[in-house]
Order: sequence, then structure tokens, then C-alpha cells
Amino acid sequence: MWYIILSRSLPEKEESKQQHYEEHRQWLDDQHRSGRLLFSGPTSDRAYGIYIMLASSKSEAERIAAQDPHHMRGIRTMEVLEWNAHRAFRLNGPTIADVERVAAGKITGLP
Repeated sequence: MWYIILSRSLPEKEESKQQHYEEHRQWLDDQHRSGRLLFSGPTSDRAYGIYIMLASSKSEAERIAAQDPHHMRGIRTMEVLEWNAHRAFRLNGPTIADVERVAAGKITGLP
């Protein structure tokens, strides 16, 4: 199942966010390498960071997202939304199941 994680910046924690930015980036890189994250990045106003995560349950997604150093340190708050993704890319292209197989390392490319 896919989850959208909304990670809200706390303006009063901006200095701490910058001090721990590299640790947060490393955590994101590790999640991407493991196949858990499909997308990650900030909104254009930087009020939120958003990740699209693959997890077996909402509780697993919450547990993983809570390990983000910014969440662990109370620099950001998070909300985890279950997402029923139905389509990926072009309608005649890869399916959500294809994307999940790539994320899990079961295939190396998309059809």
C-alpha cells in the first residue's frame, strides 16, 4: 500500500532544521535506496516536505516516517495518509504493480 507523508515545518525550529539537514537527507537517501520511497521533496514554499512511501500497513508507514531525524527531534510534525494509487505514468505504460515491483527490487526497469 502507498502512503503520503506530510512533514510540516515548524517555523520556530528553522535553525535546528538547518543544523540537522544532512542527517535528514541521508535518512531520505536510505529510504529511497531500500525502495520504500518513490518520491520526496519540499513544497515550493517549503512549508511541507512530502514523501510517497510504500509500506505494508499504515502503522509501518508511521513507524518508518517517525524515524526521520527531523521528526525524531521534534523539528517537524508529520501526518500519514493512506493513498489508493490507481495509475502511474501514461495510461498505456507501467502499472502501479509494476512500480511496486521496481521499488521492491524484483525488476530493474519499467516496461
